[in-house]
Amino acid sequence: MNSPPVRVPLNRSEHMYWAGEGYLGPINQAYMLRLDRHVDEALVRQTLRELNSAFPRLRGVLDPGWWSFKLRILPDDLIIDQLFDDAYRVQRGVDPSDRSALQSFHTEFMNEPISLERGLPWRARFLPHPTQPALLFSVHHIIGDGRSMVQMVTAIMGRLSGQPIRPCPLGSPSMVAAVTPPRWRDWPSTITAWRRVRRADRQRALGQQVITLASRRSERYTTSAVRYHELNCQPDELRATAKAMGTTVNTLIIAVLANSFLARSPNNPQAVAAIRMSIDLRRFLPEARQAEFGNFVSSFAVRATHQASLQAQIRDVDAQIKENMARYEQRVYALPLMLAELLPWVGRTLYSHLILKLKRRHQLPPLSCHFSNLGSAEMVHPATPQVRVEELWPTTLSTALIIGLVSLSGKLFLSVIRQCDETDDSDLDGFLAVLDEQLEGLSAPVEA
Repeated sequence: MNSPPVRVPLNRSEHMYWAGEGYLGPINQAYMLRLDRHVDEALVRQTLRELNSAFPRLRGVLDPGWWSFKLRILPDDLIIDQLFDDAYRVQRGVDPSDRSALQSFHTEFMNEPISLERGLPWRARFLPHPTQPALLFSVHHIIGDGRSMVQMVTAIMGRLSGQPIRPCPLGSPSMVAAVTPPRWRDWPSTITAWRRVRRADRQRALGQQVITLASRRSERYTTSAVRYHELNCQPDELRATAKAMGTTVNTLIIAVLANSFLARSPNNPQAVAAIRMSIDLRRFLPEARQAEFGNFVSSFAVRATHQASLQAQIRDVDAQIKENMARYEQRVYALPLMLAELLPWVGRTLYSHLILKLKRRHQLPPLSCHFSNLGSAEMVHPATPQVRVEELWPTTLSTALIIGLVSLSGKLFLSVIRQCDETDDSDLDGFLAVLDEQLEGLSAPVEA
């Protein structure tokens, strides 16, 4: 007798990804891992097949219900073997020791759609090489967030070093408990606080002009391009500089990014760098509802204006980050985030229509960029690694320029994804040159 199918409901983020899929582009997270030594292709294949068994959401396909879609977890059988052969391939003809060649292939791979209804929700390409092979691993965002991606990369690297992959439980996908007050009597004060901060945020934004790299506006979303950029400083140096300035690496980088955008409009007192940041909501879940794998991310924007010095910019950015973090801790965003939970009732058709309508009318909130700092990626290696990641370039698609930062092996890797229909390579070149200049201007003794 066949077991009943396992169907997992989508949370609010996953419903949004599904509504935007195809219109915004394939909403994939495509990570490039360049390895430091030869790896047998058979081992890579076996590793990814075992990953598919250990992480049930990697066997998920979207099933329509009467009112909304759910993620149906396929049984780990011969059908998965068939679909695996479609999802995983060995890629010939690309030299993984050539960073520019990798970047070009990464762009193609990131723009490649994933079949969510009939195939597996991921793709992988292995680029063999005698000393520097590379693995490109792309997972649709419906399956998991950046933390989930790091969890899978860690499992892959452990298996390549001979460690078994630990099974990952499905768990509950809901984020409701992380954003709502625990007691009903707290709702009135929460709603009052949200109305107050919304008015304050609108007042702060009056008359401001958001600085972007876009040189034109498009009425539709087309393709995106990846840019690899290694920062001209080391992680230890950056940490020492941040400590000397009384801040964190994350805040320091956001301040430097903000000043790099503002440098494009130096004499405009209304110029603002609007930088959106992601926040992991797992920390706000009750202990009984802790989630290991899935999508548990929200975001907020920092609005940086011209300041007298970098130190002043850091103080302003830091204050805004702390203010927004406090709002999440105090459940101030409960009402708008709960309204987003109604997306299944709005329906994919209507929500997709709204996305396209806002894009055509240029009414989406303008952003300078969406910034995501993965921090140190050394944890992807086991205690005694037989294979190490030499370079890690994380990417995903967004409605705005997106910048990802990761430190690894004494280097800082900055991934930049631009929308080809609005932002040119030349504008990105100029921005990165200013960013490098600002980083070169930082100096602090490196702690022993």
